[in-house]
Amino acid sequence: MSDEYLKAKAEELVNELQQVITQKSSLAAQLESIKEALTRLDKYEGDKVFERAGAVFVERDKEDVILELKGMKEFLEKSMESLEKKEEDLRQTLNRMLTGTS
Repeated sequence: MSDEYLKAKAEELVNELQQVITQKSSLAAQLESIKEALTRLDKYEGDKVFERAGAVFVERDKEDVILELKGMKEFLEKSMESLEKKEEDLRQTLNRMLTGTS
């Protein structure tokens, strides 16, 4: 393979790696927000809570909100695992390219 091809491929991998890292950062922030909400709801003794819906707040059953948040948390954790695997694969591929091993 030509040096130009390898350089272009390496740049492509670096860009993809940067995108994965950015996505992971975004998911981590969302995940922390959900964990914080679940912690607060766990301490809250009432049966009803208010949830933001655009410019207004809507009253909802606390248990429904907890179930919804737990589902979102599970989805985000699985997405994070997937991104971590992709990041690891990209790093290994890039490392092999840069060191000239297959």
